[in-house]
Amino acid sequence: MVSPVKPNSKITERLAREVLRKLRLAVEADRKEDREIICGEVFTDLTGTLDDLAKEELEITLERSCRFYEILAPYFRKKWDAAEGLLYICRKLLSQPYVAPVYAMLLYQWLLANKDAGGAEQRQKHVNLLVAGAGQLFWSDVHSSLIHFQPLYNFMANDVVLNSDRRRLDTLPPQSRAKLLSVVAAFLPYYTPSAALGQALASFPSPGHTAEDGGHVDWEGANFVIGDVCDTLRMMRAEHSLLKYLDALVGLKDSPFFQRCKRITRLRLQAELYSLTQVGGPRYVPRSVNKAAFNVLDALFPMGAFSRRAVSLLFRLWLHPGEWPRAIAATARTAGRVFMGWLRYLLPSQASPPMQQLSADPLSNGRQTLHAKAL
Repeated sequence: MVSPVKPNSKITERLAREVLRKLRLAVEADRKEDREIICGEVFTDLTGTLDDLAKEELEITLERSCRFYEILAPYFRKKWDAAEGLLYICRKLLSQPYVAPVYAMLLYQWLLANKDAGGAEQRQKHVNLLVAGAGQLFWSDVHSSLIHFQPLYNFMANDVVLNSDRRRLDTLPPQSRAKLLSVVAAFLPYYTPSAALGQALASFPSPGHTAEDGGHVDWEGANFVIGDVCDTLRMMRAEHSLLKYLDALVGLKDSPFFQRCKRITRLRLQAELYSLTQVGGPRYVPRSVNKAAFNVLDALFPMGAFSRRAVSLLFRLWLHPGEWPRAIAATARTAGRVFMGWLRYLLPSQASPPMQQLSADPLSNGRQTLHAKAL
């Protein structure tokens, strides 16, 4: 991944020193409240957006909005001394809620791109903390319907998990490897466009087999992703995020790897999607999510689509009488569209005047026309 700034930028170095200075103040603070306030300030600073002047000073050429953690992560990746110093400070602040997200934002490139980062004995603990912090950041995006941490996810997914060179992934400790695969799979439909989701599913590695030990089966990675997608769908609440997630799942319609998933996994997904089509509790999802869930069901499970919608409508009318006006209005609109289409089909054929029968002689036709004009 190409860094948006130069790693040896003097401004970036000053920013990194300021982050380390604030975190040292948090370590030295006597009161727990003071430590929380300082760590919260660091988190706010890292998630802040650079203005145009800051981009110009840092020689950033990105047209999209850029956040401070994006320019500091490549710096810590190159500067081992600074990264190890930050790691040492974060270990002393593990009890603070903001430390894991800060740790993930600043050290994700250093830890995942270098197999020796963090030390062999403590590497599993460090990567697990990184994955936990990244999961918190991704959920904050989902709950607020934002994509502030898309660059962090892209590095974990494209540069580590989905990369054809599996050395970065397979050199992780087994437990850390499984946790990383899980967090990438859970948010794959949220951060991946619908058109690219099928290819991502095909490229997803097996959770239980590395490239060296062999034994990889093509559909194992896809089955693992769909299982984590089911768990994530159950926990999502934000309407816009659900719509985005469901819209991406339609991209699996033509994926052969989805069709080869285990039947129990596909049934789980079908059950989660069907729960999103229901009105009322326990989810109380809005009508837009109901429609989107039906679209995903029709795309991924086309067999029985009409029966599924009919049964859902009957139960909705029976269990939720308040839906009657909406259902009657929808039926009336559908009937009106069908009737108007029928009228447009019939009326032109009845209203068109009969064509005048012309003589076979073109000269006589011309004389008739001239005679009519003269009259």
